[in-house]
Order: sequence, then structure tokens, then C-alpha cells
Amino acid sequence: MRAQTTAKHHETSTLTTLGTLSTLAAPVIEVGVAQLNKLNLGNAQLTARLAQAGSKLTVTDYRAQQLIMAVLAAATATTACIWAAINYSLHPLVGLIMILAVTLLAFFLRDNLLTAQITKRRATILAEFPTVAELLALSVTAGDSAQGAVERVVNTARGELAYEFNVVLADVRSGDSLTTALKSCSDRLKLHSVERFITGLTVAYERGTPLAGVLHAQAMDVRELTKRELLEVAGKKEINMLVPLIFGIMPLTVVFAVFPGLSLLNIGI
Repeated sequence: MRAQTTAKHHETSTLTTLGTLSTLAAPVIEVGVAQLNKLNLGNAQLTARLAQAGSKLTVTDYRAQQLIMAVLAAATATTACIWAAINYSLHPLVGLIMILAVTLLAFFLRDNLLTAQITKRRATILAEFPTVAELLALSVTAGDSAQGAVERVVNTARGELAYEFNVVLADVRSGDSLTTALKSCSDRLKLHSVERFITGLTVAYERGTPLAGVLHAQAMDVRELTKRELLEVAGKKEINMLVPLIFGIMPLTVVFAVFPGLSLLNIGI
């Protein structure tokens, strides 16, 4: 009984990102979140996605934001439909369908915003990753241990990857081994290049292989991977640039070249 009370208190106290609104509407929000949790909408996957986005929101906070967005959208759509029904004789069934559609769109819009946040953060981490890998390699070459190199990155660098390494240090200080904390970081980010780097680092650390050579090789691999990704992006941009050329400029060129000749033929006839 005490454990259930504690869990309920913890769930209530996680509504911290909504400010005064969470205080006023906390009972209603809690009921709505509880109903969503009963539907089992993939809370484990949502927790992983929130970690990927670097968000400090809990699942309860996220579900509460979804509910608030849906309620606000429903209220706005209802007001608009009532106004349209009074002034333009909107059919009630059409209005009900519009309200439901807007409410669902607002509810799932929060997922789209989270996806965009994850995509942006992944791009930022990939941009920071080569520099951080070089800094780790230089720190180990200068005589730092693996944990000391991570601490140097946290104290020197700024950005999303430095934040993740700060989480790694927090896990180490809480009792986890460095390899376990690094693997947890890899599982959170789910980036192939970062996973390869952390796997090479942890294997070398566990087997006692000299870290300096391994990290320098890993840093070179990261640089090469970044170059390849830039070439792929450049190739895609080049193809995208051909679309307006083929479907816009070239047809206009043909029209300007052929139309005067057709006009002269018509005059001759």
C-alpha cells in the first residue's frame, strides 16, 4: 500500500513542465494520463525517444502535453464549428467530424515535434562527433585515462555530445562501470558511428589495449565517415538541383526557341 502511494506521488510530481496549469488542472490531467497509460501506447519506446531527444520530460509530462494540445485544439475547433453553424448552417455531423479530426491531429502533432527534435539533435551530435573523438584521442595520448579523457571532454567541450558524456560520468559516479555507462550512452543515442566508436573504446578498455592508438584510429574512421556522408549529401543536393533545371528551365528554353519559328511559319502561311 505504501509503495503504491509513493508511486502515485512520484507520478503526480512529474508534472513539472506545465507550471501553474499543472497545478490547476492536475486532477484532470492525471486521470487522462492514467487512461492513456492503460492503453499501453508504447511507453518504453517513448522513454527511449525522449532520451534520444535529450529531453528532461518524463512519460507523464509528455502525455500531459499531448492531452493539453488535444483539448485546446478541440475547444478551438468546437468554437469555430459553432460559429460556422450559426452563420453558414454547418451540418452537425460535418462539424463533429472536423472536431475529431483536429483533435487527433493535435494529439499526434506532439509526436511529430518530438521526431523533429530527435532528427535535429542527431544531426548536431554527428557534426560534433569528429571533434570530440579527436579530443578524446589527444587526451589519452597526453596521459589521461579513459575516464579522465571523458572528464576533459565534459569540462572543455559544449554541446549535445558533451552533455551525453556528462550523463556517462554521472552514471559512473553512481556506481556503474565506465564500459556499462558508455554502452548505455550508445543505446540512448542509437547512432551507428557513435556505436562503432564506443564499441571500439570499450573493447580496448576491457582487453587492456593501448587506448591512444585505438582512439586515433577511431577518430580517423570518424573523419572518413563524415567525409563520405558529406559526399552523399552533396550528391543528393546535386540531384535535387537537376529537378528545376529539367522541369523548369529546359522546357522554357525549348518554348522560347520554338515559338518564334512557329510564329514566322504562321505569318508565312
